[in-house]
Amino acid sequence: MFIGKVKKGWTELENEIIKTNKCVYCGACAAFCANIKFNREKEIPIEDGSCKDTNTCRDGFGLCYNLCPKTEIDRISLSLLDKWVFGKKHDKILGHYIDIYSVRLTDKTREVIPSRAGPLTGLLWAAMKNGLIDASIITDKDENFSPFPVIAKNEQDLFRGAGYKPSQSPTISLVGEAINKGFTDIAVVGTPCQIQALRKLQNHSIFDYEAYDLVSLAVGTFCFGTFHNQKLRELFMELDIKPNQIETIDSHQQNFKMKIKTNSTTKEIACNYLYEKAIRNACFTCSDYTASFADISVGRVGSEHGWDTLIIRTKRGKQVFDVALEQGFIEVKPLGKDDEELVLDITRNKVEIVEIDSIVEHSPDIKSFIVRNQRIAKAYRPGMFVMLWIPNVDFFPMSISNVEENMLEITVQKIGEGTIKLFELQKGDLIGIRGPYGNTFNYEDANNILIVGGGMGIAALTSLIEPLKKNKKNIFVSIGAKDEASLIFSERLIDLIPNTMCATEDGSVGKKCLVTDNLEDIIKKEKIDLILTCGPEVMMKRVLEIAEAHKIEIQASLERKMKCGVGLCGSCCIGEDNDVTVCKEGPVFNSTQLRKFPQFGKYVK
Repeated sequence: MFIGKVKKGWTELENEIIKTNKCVYCGACAAFCANIKFNREKEIPIEDGSCKDTNTCRDGFGLCYNLCPKTEIDRISLSLLDKWVFGKKHDKILGHYIDIYSVRLTDKTREVIPSRAGPLTGLLWAAMKNGLIDASIITDKDENFSPFPVIAKNEQDLFRGAGYKPSQSPTISLVGEAINKGFTDIAVVGTPCQIQALRKLQNHSIFDYEAYDLVSLAVGTFCFGTFHNQKLRELFMELDIKPNQIETIDSHQQNFKMKIKTNSTTKEIACNYLYEKAIRNACFTCSDYTASFADISVGRVGSEHGWDTLIIRTKRGKQVFDVALEQGFIEVKPLGKDDEELVLDITRNKVEIVEIDSIVEHSPDIKSFIVRNQRIAKAYRPGMFVMLWIPNVDFFPMSISNVEENMLEITVQKIGEGTIKLFELQKGDLIGIRGPYGNTFNYEDANNILIVGGGMGIAALTSLIEPLKKNKKNIFVSIGAKDEASLIFSERLIDLIPNTMCATEDGSVGKKCLVTDNLEDIIKKEKIDLILTCGPEVMMKRVLEIAEAHKIEIQASLERKMKCGVGLCGSCCIGEDNDVTVCKEGPVFNSTQLRKFPQFGKYVK
């Protein structure tokens, strides 16, 4: 497929990408343009003044704009990149792989290589020693642990750049320089977004800068998000950590903490706090966690302590892997079946592309999207959620408001960029979905069950009614919202449970009160022995207080920002030690658990 150039340049790049915080700081815009530099403090590209009077170079077809991975995503989609890179089309979205292993450096290699280095450095070293690459573009760090890109020309350069960095540098910006210096087998190491940028640069059919032939190896790192250096330094200051004293920074999956070791102490920062305070804006719209466009992907997810997970995706990647293994640089063992499934899941191998069958508009800001998916419909139980994917835009968790045979109803409120894009979709458009994830409501031992829903939380509870009725439970429903437009599914619930009690803050439907104002009377009259609730957290906190006063158990469905959806990244963690994942151990939690969550009742979208 021929893709032409776009007549846009620096001005459009700055306005459309940089100023809107969509820049991923990959460096592609400067790969073949000497006019673009980088502000390391703000971590954005800047131009040196040459573009001030001339909007675009090369007859108006600016390299910076055309090579940015965030531009023209409708024309150059991830699926097109997928076809460019792997040369074939298949139904597993970005899940190309040949083999998956657990890997670590051998003892022989560790005698030579720095202690902070891992299998990634070992692979590059093996490739360089055997002439498979003659240079590698990697990320090093300065005396303040701030990253910057370098061209590693020998093993000493490779070793200096070894080790984890929580933020990234504009790595792809050095591709042109490496080519100009005469290197002909260049490796590039980068995060998923950087590898995506590299592949666009290599494969764009209108640009021929030899990058396709001369960059011969792409090694990607697993990534759930990188952090702004400036914001990280602010967090370090809170903990009295001086950047020039940092020796190592590490990320621990087991307890969802970033561990910072200095020359005098070791301190930790919870991952959920990092995601809240320091993550790059573009990271929450990213859906590639394992560098799916790389020749080889490396990360810790799926392997036990001391081992990394390695995904071989191409013949070139396998060639490098085979050399490193045969010559004793690395040792491997197979992943367990469950671990392999987990890795495949986060590589988007389990994303299914479905057609929007119909759309129901409840109000200008609330719509239900109906899609068909037999597997999810069969596996779903009330309380679970799915991850929706708008290609190139966002992944976000959503509850299911109804299941009817193979049809799933997903009800959404327009509140951010991702849902704004979702609201632009029409019947017949395609969307990605994966899941279901999370746990379920447990009502087996209860008889008189009260369902309390507030606002959009009502949608998450509507699918509960039929299973409860089938189990011969006595069901009582109390729902509330700010006004009639926000009180979704009231008619549906009244049809199912005629005595459903409705409340609105403005009195437009039902009683003019808060939904929690009705609970005392219902509890006393109906001898309630279990409350199931979903809605604004401040409302659910009040539900818990009322239930505790009457010695009644509750189960509440919580919501948090989520990246992976499978309990790996730590962005959704809560609890006293910020180590309880809402996406995996929840989203439904009982009274005992809720009492231990100091954050409960404080979360606001």
